[in-house]
Amino acid sequence: MASVVPLKEKKLLDVKLAELPSWILMRDFTPTGIAGAFQREHERRRKYH
Repeated sequence: MASVVPLKEKKLLDVKLAELPSWILMRDFTPTGIAGAFQREHERRRKYH
């Protein structure tokens, strides 16, 4: 049985087209949220280089 992932925790590629507007509205577009997203991506990529 597949586990259910809340919409807020889904990655963009896992979101269905009908869920996209709701998913976008749940994102954090404050300067702190954007900086956090860049930091998480940097750390994720740093592990492999």
